[in-house]
Amino acid sequence: MTFTAHDPDAHPDPHAAPEVFRYRSGPSRGVLIGLVAALVLVLGLGAGGAFYWTRLRTPPIQAVPTATPSAVTGWSSGVWTGGTWGAKRVAAFAGWRGSPADTAVTYPAYGTWQELAEKSEWHVSVFDGFAGTLVYGLPLLPKDAAPGALAEVAAGRHDSAFTAVAATLARHQRSKSVIRVGLEANGDWFPWGAGKPENTPELFKAAFRRVATLMKAKLPGCTIVFDISAGAAIHGQTDRLDPLTKLYPGDDVVDVIGVDHYDHYQLVAPTQQRFDRALKPAKAAGLQDTLDFARAHRKRFAVPEWGLTSTAKRGGGDNDFFIYAMYSWFAANSADLAFENYFNEPEAYIGSSIWDQVQNPRAAAEYRALWGARPRPKAALTPSGSPSAAG
Repeated sequence: MTFTAHDPDAHPDPHAAPEVFRYRSGPSRGVLIGLVAALVLVLGLGAGGAFYWTRLRTPPIQAVPTATPSAVTGWSSGVWTGGTWGAKRVAAFAGWRGSPADTAVTYPAYGTWQELAEKSEWHVSVFDGFAGTLVYGLPLLPKDAAPGALAEVAAGRHDSAFTAVAATLARHQRSKSVIRVGLEANGDWFPWGAGKPENTPELFKAAFRRVATLMKAKLPGCTIVFDISAGAAIHGQTDRLDPLTKLYPGDDVVDVIGVDHYDHYQLVAPTQQRFDRALKPAKAAGLQDTLDFARAHRKRFAVPEWGLTSTAKRGGGDNDFFIYAMYSWFAANSADLAFENYFNEPEAYIGSSIWDQVQNPRAAAEYRALWGARPRPKAALTPSGSPSAAG
């Protein structure tokens, strides 16, 4: 997938959402589904049979319970707003849902090393005035990087670019930002992802450690996150937990362990049974796996991105039960949950928006009802990733 940063001064339309950090589906899945559907027809089931087969694969959305699940403690919650970025957008979203936004998602431009170092200031400055914490998705490589370039990062050849990012954060009083180094480490949609054969786990870990150590030296108060994408395998995988066990860079350089989770593909969850299955997907590590891994390493856990996916992109669409299930799971695990961010994006590649634009009205109503009643967090995130009294 690609990421194109849009300067708000050059693109003032609040509905002109940038193309953001998200991967797009390739043709192979669609081809497979088409072949299976054709086989059903050949076997004589006809159009009605094909429809019935589809319904079996994706059952109707379960009715959402009316009671709000209780939480042991509160947790930090935020958003990627889509459209024009910034403090005002986050405040508007928080006002709409009825509870403050504690975190806000942002990403730099990363077409080239120069762009990452020199043209990513507005991605931070636009949040001046936001009282919460930035969750900053930091690429390990630019889009134009050659295969094998992670070795250059590990050797320190691009330290200046990461130093410039740290300086930008410090300049805007964001030294305590949450920094997702090499986000979604296991995929093949980013140049640094371990889904690519040239990005071995050893190279990824070495590059991560180099950059995380540098960011901590420049921003001692920052929180370093290692995160994966739920259900995505790495190249050469032999065990479904390899995205965690083989890519994890080490307790000494990681504060929080996280996973991004979307209502799509094998993770589509229109019922409780399907949601429970998606917690530990068959293909690779998922939500519960990552939480268990974080607990084993005595680290806080996070879901830096989560959200709906349109049916056109192999998602569950306007799935209000998914919203309820995610809230229930967050509430049940709130003692370990450092933060979560809803990924509100109207662009066609995902269609997850529940606010400005409301593409998923049932899910929007459910989210607003639940998050409006969300208890406030009783702990703050410290650089070590452990809870402490909020100040």
